[in-house]
Amino acid sequence: MRLIFFFVTLFVFNGCQQPPIKKQVQPVAAEQSVTTLITAIEQCQKSPTCEEALNAYFKQFEETTQTEEMIADQAETEVNLTRISDAATLNQPLLANQRIQAALNEWLTWKRPILIETWNNYQFLKRYILPPFTEKNIPEHFMLAIIAQESGGRVHSMSSAGASGLFQFMPATAERFGVVGTLGDYDARYHPKSAAQGAADYIQEQRQLYGDDFAKILAAYNAGENRFKRLNARHNNQSLWQTEFYADLPRETRSYIASVLSAMLIFNNPDDFNVTLTPIDGRTAVIEAQSDVSLSELAVCFGQYNHEMGWYRTLRNLNPTVKAKRVIKQGSPIVVPELLKPIYDSQCQDNALMTLAKKIHDADFPERPAFTYYRIRKGDSLSTISRRFSCTSKTEIARLNNIKPPRYLINAGKRLKVPQC
Repeated sequence: MRLIFFFVTLFVFNGCQQPPIKKQVQPVAAEQSVTTLITAIEQCQKSPTCEEALNAYFKQFEETTQTEEMIADQAETEVNLTRISDAATLNQPLLANQRIQAALNEWLTWKRPILIETWNNYQFLKRYILPPFTEKNIPEHFMLAIIAQESGGRVHSMSSAGASGLFQFMPATAERFGVVGTLGDYDARYHPKSAAQGAADYIQEQRQLYGDDFAKILAAYNAGENRFKRLNARHNNQSLWQTEFYADLPRETRSYIASVLSAMLIFNNPDDFNVTLTPIDGRTAVIEAQSDVSLSELAVCFGQYNHEMGWYRTLRNLNPTVKAKRVIKQGSPIVVPELLKPIYDSQCQDNALMTLAKKIHDADFPERPAFTYYRIRKGDSLSTISRRFSCTSKTEIARLNNIKPPRYLINAGKRLKVPQC
């Protein structure tokens, strides 16, 4: 269109140079030869008025063209960026899954606080739990999604079924992957570093069977690897999302898979889901208790300094071997966020606030026997008894009652001394 207009303009300028002679109007040819155009330009250049008008036209033509090209380039760039952004989220196959969409709705509404809590807790645990997953090339956002679903990043989380810790290991699974032994007041499932190593090993074992099919890995994690292995064989290793295969999964497992995978999408691209995960300085420091003190007393002292929700959960996570009720003896090490170390030195000593903190701690955890007694029933073993009490292990019970490994023989009707939770 511009080219036609340009040619017409040249003919107008050319006409300006001709004397006004009345003649019969002849049809103008749609196309003119290059020679005719050159002649017209040369004639125009002989007239200062025509040449000035022609130059002005060319200048305006060039500026208009450049502006339009810039607008076109900008529009094309914006479209491409939009397509890239959309592709990063909307083209993911998982988002086409209605079950994933429903689980996303939960995480982005009433379960959103759990996402934020998981992220905040993780900032202080990252250096303990990320390395084994990094070594095995297991995505960080996949690990975070499991933690969000299992424990919300609370190290001392326990289920009614006996699963415990960040990754909610059952005792038998924990033992199979070496998450064993007692560390302070708790068994190894409650220790972030040990639990993370076991979880990474478990996931890697399932990857050898199912590759990076995270849905199947999660099905094995929740339903049990042997149970799911049989189901997978029955359905000829086809996609877990096939209707018949999916329907054969336990109801809890179906919900679990969708919930973890949707959380994984959010942790991978939080901005795409309007989720804000604020970076937190997760560095820690070790302080020496200047007097007998508990974690709850320290939480009262630290208050909400730089943390709206307070510091009790973080203190417990960073000191996973210490029970909530235990008073930490003077001179013992305590792990705290690094930014709280000067607060401890300046505010958490002998003052009215710490006196109050001690009083309310003692009221919440009054003195009571350190042990209770359990009468052994027929069919009991130290493993089943330790699971019933959840906060102890069979080795700890064996040590308290002088029961010798490896058989750990016990007799029905006898009484056992068991640590009081």
